[in-house]
Amino acid sequence: MEQQNTAEMQIFERFVQTHVSRRTLFKAAGAAGAGLMLAQAGLLREVAAADDTIQQILDITVTVEHFGVTFLGTGIDNIKQGKFSKPVPAPVLAVLEAARAQEQFHIEFFRQAGGKPLTTSFTLPDPALATDYDKFFKAIVDEETRETALGIAAMNVFTAMRRPDLVKVMFQYAAEESEHRLLANYALGTRPANDKGFAPALYANASDIVAELRRLGIIGGSGPAITYPGPGQIDPTNVIERVPGGVVINCTAATPAPMPGLPNTGAGGGTQSRSGALGLLGLGAAAAGALALRQRRATSAAPVDES
Repeated sequence: MEQQNTAEMQIFERFVQTHVSRRTLFKAAGAAGAGLMLAQAGLLREVAAADDTIQQILDITVTVEHFGVTFLGTGIDNIKQGKFSKPVPAPVLAVLEAARAQEQFHIEFFRQAGGKPLTTSFTLPDPALATDYDKFFKAIVDEETRETALGIAAMNVFTAMRRPDLVKVMFQYAAEESEHRLLANYALGTRPANDKGFAPALYANASDIVAELRRLGIIGGSGPAITYPGPGQIDPTNVIERVPGGVVINCTAATPAPMPGLPNTGAGGGTQSRSGALGLLGLGAAAAGALALRQRRATSAAPVDES
């Protein structure tokens, strides 16, 4: 396992040093979680350094996740101290503990990718948000809806940049936040808890969520201050999939295989298809990444986008 992680990092370092094009395939279906997280976070750092928009998205995402950890921690602490308007069942409390840990894992990944929080101190526009059962869970529903919309806005940006690798990571983030909304809806008593056919796309730009949090009095408001990480310990016991797994880079659709008896006129199509198959079969990032580099050298006569 250690040798595999070392090999993966060597592939990543070669990626950075040689500015491998967006056509390069870097499959990671069988990679270890820690090495895969470092590779994906490192790639995000590289592209963020060259694009202010990506850096802004990372900073905003880290900021709202700091609020999530802090707000949930404040509510959990009040529940445990018996300060809530009505008792919270133990299974619901366990869900809240897991959700807080999940938000912390988001922070760790996006900070590893270079995100810097705009603030780690927040304000409650209504103090009862952290003590009233209905207000607390409604606030979670609203915030998770906003965070999912942030993910959608970021995906729009990454799609326009032709960066499906970044779209993939942001989808994994937004999908998990949408699950939080569902669980909070269920605890609130909304039936059906999954009450939307599609997640609403609230924002034209990722920065719109910060403007809304300011308008709501969550950032820079006059209410009681809550500061990251909030009270109590973060409990990750019930959380798996703690880093975004899957493909690190796959920015080129494989060229269809030629029909029998016809020449293959697609540059590198067959090779790319083989790399895709290797990824699906579970070869690690190191092996598939090395293959991708060999493919690039072998097909150097084909046009390569080095941007």
